Amino acid sequence: VFISSDGKYSANAERAEFDKGTPPQEELLPPEEVYTPNCKTIAEVADFLGVPQTRTVKAVFYIAENETEDFIFVVIRGDLPVNEVKLSNALGGLRFRPATDEEIVAVGAVPGYASPLGLNKDLGGGRKIIIVADDSAVNFPNLVGGANKPEHHLKNTNAGRDYQPDIVADIALARHGDKCVGSDATLVLHRGIEVGHCFKLGKRYSEPMGITFLDENGKATVPIMGSYGIGVGRLMAAVVEQHHDDHGIIWPESLAPFDVHLVSLAKKATDEVGQAAEELYQELQIAGLDVLFDDRKESPGVKFSDADLIGVPWRITISARSLKNGGVELKHRREADRQIIPLDEIVDFLVDKLWE
Repeated sequence: VFISSDGKYSANAERAEFDKGTPPQEELLPPEEVYTPNCKTIAEVADFLGVPQTRTVKAVFYIAENETEDFIFVVIRGDLPVNEVKLSNALGGLRFRPATDEEIVAVGAVPGYASPLGLNKDLGGGRKIIIVADDSAVNFPNLVGGANKPEHHLKNTNAGRDYQPDIVADIALARHGDKCVGSDATLVLHRGIEVGHCFKLGKRYSEPMGITFLDENGKATVPIMGSYGIGVGRLMAAVVEQHHDDHGIIWPESLAPFDVHLVSLAKKATDEVGQAAEELYQELQIAGLDVLFDDRKESPGVKFSDADLIGVPWRITISARSLKNGGVELKHRREADRQIIPLDEIVDFLVDKLWE
């Protein structure tokens, strides 16, 4: 998740926008082919020609997963990575996969030195090349790009003059430290959990399904659809991440799966401790409390460790010692202190605490 340094903007990495800089006001210069031996990467080309990577353009290739397996030719400024979610959205939700070198060569491009200039976009059989340009590659003039010739690049490549993109969109991946749009703040990357989301579906489904309604003028209108959801499992993970210690979960009382964790240290279910624990279990339930009853034949240490791990807000321990001391031992998960509450008062005490 990206959050601006001034706290005024936030977006997930799939949709985050950022300032790509102000394009220089330059006259469009004629293309100039230059020899660039052993320079296949943007960094190598920029270093060899002595230009910043912001003045280069690169090509990235994909194969569409549609009936005709169209060739997707992405053009983006050399210093920017492609955001494949944005790219898919720009293509109307089209799915795709990376193209192989063989598939790149088959459309007339040269891997490492590719350019959309001069390519025949009609590949035959209904198959075509779709050129998708990031707005950075369109707005910035006189960029260094491939020449579709081994060990050669073209200076002064300009979209619109030298090649025509089919789609122009923001398809660049935002990164930590990028400048925010319209301010001096920067994007700061944070780890987070998406616990809820909403999607504007527009008319993508309502139009094909033929859904209409009558508006206030009695005219049949196609509705705009939306999808909304909350991930209960993700919400649980987010709560646990924020509410825990070295021993386990510390459930907030409003979200805890149980109100009370009742731990019986009876040696036998039929002895005084066992009977008192069973009676207390029933009384707590009658009072409307959700109770996790641990009457296993385990050691006290195991039971206490499991209670801390599970993290129910209130733990009641009933043992021969607690009864001898006048009642049951009560402990809150967030606190280290324990107190003895009389057996005939513990239910009312907890009801008051939980419902106050």
